[in-house]
Amino acid sequence: MMPLRHLLKNKLLLQKHYHVNEMSIDEWPFWMLEENISIINELTEEEEKHKKKEEEKQQGSMPNFNPGSYMRDMSNMSSKFK
Repeated sequence: MMPLRHLLKNKLLLQKHYHVNEMSIDEWPFWMLEENISIINELTEEEEKHKKKEEEKQQGSMPNFNPGSYMRDMSNMSSKFK
């Protein structure tokens, strides 16, 4: 494995997702590259948390389409009418 693989991976991700030119990345001091990577990682984590909350919220508002749950609900409803 290449020793600077993580650095190369982060450079490629910066180019792909944030359209940063490789030449400009190469001109950054190393501390600036590290800082930008850490900020991007924080942004990504926040986006993932927000996405997970939205998914949980959406799943909570959706009705249950499980046929087994319908049968349980029907038996519960029929017991109320006896």
